[in-house]
Amino acid sequence: MAFNANSTNGSVVYVPGTRSTQILTADTSITSDATLSEETGLTVKLGKYERIAFRYNIFYSTTANADFKYLVDIPASITLYRLAATGVDAAGAEISTAPITAEGSAVASAVSGTEGYLGLEGVLENGSAIDSLKFTWAQNTSHGDATLVRRGSSIEFIRF
Repeated sequence: MAFNANSTNGSVVYVPGTRSTQILTADTSITSDATLSEETGLTVKLGKYERIAFRYNIFYSTTANADFKYLVDIPASITLYRLAATGVDAAGAEISTAPITAEGSAVASAVSGTEGYLGLEGVLENGSAIDSLKFTWAQNTSHGDATLVRRGSSIEFIRF
């Protein structure tokens, strides 16, 4: 148990020392749709000036026809944001990116296999509006083959 100062708004944040976890209990499927959709079971609501460190563990299945794309959707007004991706795409190629410092475009994974893992770790300091941190995803190319985010995918986070 600890108390951390939040200099942005001059408050003190109580931290119990453990992470909160949200886990998908059922597969989510997208078919014939390349429009990003929010995975609501992995959304974290954020208060004004709230800070969190987070880790997404995403297990997905797709085909070479549909592929997979994602975007970590962050609030429009933030003070700080860092995100790094690791994992293995469905073709078995290692996923690794330099730290991201602002929300960008969706990241696509072209595949030749069927199963993939995506690990996303980051820190976010929200601005002056109540908002949410969201994991959004879709098929990279709209196709009749189903693309799934698998049950057991999760987000772990701690407010600080």
